[in-house]
Amino acid sequence: MSTDNRRKHERFTVVNGTLAGWKALGQSSVSRVHNIGLGGTYLAARNPPATGSSVELILSLPIGDVRARAIVRRSTPGKGMGVQFVQMRQEDRARLHQFLLQATEKPAEVFPVDASEQEVQKLDQPASNAEQSFEQELAQLAELAHKGNHYQLLGVTANSPSSEIKRKYYTLAKKFHPDLHMSKRHIVGSLKELMQELTEGYQTLRDEQKRNAYDQKLSADGVFDLERRKTQSQETIEDCTARAEECLRARNFVGSITWLRKCVDLMPDSGKYQAMLARSLGTVTVYKDEAIFHFERAIELDPWNTEAYFHFGELYETLKLPWRAQPLYAKILEINPEHTGAVEKIRTQSKKVPV
Repeated sequence: MSTDNRRKHERFTVVNGTLAGWKALGQSSVSRVHNIGLGGTYLAARNPPATGSSVELILSLPIGDVRARAIVRRSTPGKGMGVQFVQMRQEDRARLHQFLLQATEKPAEVFPVDASEQEVQKLDQPASNAEQSFEQELAQLAELAHKGNHYQLLGVTANSPSSEIKRKYYTLAKKFHPDLHMSKRHIVGSLKELMQELTEGYQTLRDEQKRNAYDQKLSADGVFDLERRKTQSQETIEDCTARAEECLRARNFVGSITWLRKCVDLMPDSGKYQAMLARSLGTVTVYKDEAIFHFERAIELDPWNTEAYFHFGELYETLKLPWRAQPLYAKILEINPEHTGAVEKIRTQSKKVPV
């Protein structure tokens, strides 16, 4: 069989939520990966390079990045490009092979390399509940972009290292990049605006000089003092707690998160502040994973804090994980059998269990 015929019959695994950075002569962009195989991949792109162009790729796979050089074999303006890998390091090819093995174990649906855009999009139709949750997260991030600052938008602190900022940026980009949601025309505009804000924040905070200038601007504007070298004597835990409580009374949870992060920075071994930060983080969907981390840390530091268990359980309920909430309520009753909130939660959950 000829090379062209082999390519025509090669089977490619369809992947969702994977991005690839690519660079060609005079062009560079990030695109959604529609399908991928050992021989090549298909990328969504509005202005793809011409057929025959050489492209450098970085495929952002769940198990790690894969770098490759490729040749554009099919270019369709407004849709995308099919590329053939021509050079790849041994470790990158091994990583790609491992990813494809894991993907096919599910098993994943496969299409030929020439699969149509409509066929691929059928796999990307989320359930209505998932759509609502996604759009709620998008709205919350849009509000952070409008009212907050780069640190709040990326979910990092003034003390976060560049590696953490990079990790948070790419996590958000993989979820909210507009190329991943082109079928949802009603939110594409919002996604583009959000992606611009995320990119601006990342480019500012990853550069030390730009970051220092940005910190000074925030401090001059009176938003909050982000001087990373500030000592505890200059900014006390009482100051931060008072500011956080002011925000909580006004139901300004974004503001409370900012100040409670500083409380945790000043007293990292305080279960009280870990729990307070976790509770505020739990009100913002995009911070739910961080909220879980701080609740677990709060319980580790103070295993007798029934309120930490209770609010942790409530967070799991909002995440529709009641089976994780129930042991937390049970633990409360071990500590305090008369805790009315936990008693009611256990009673309510038991009624929902089918007989």
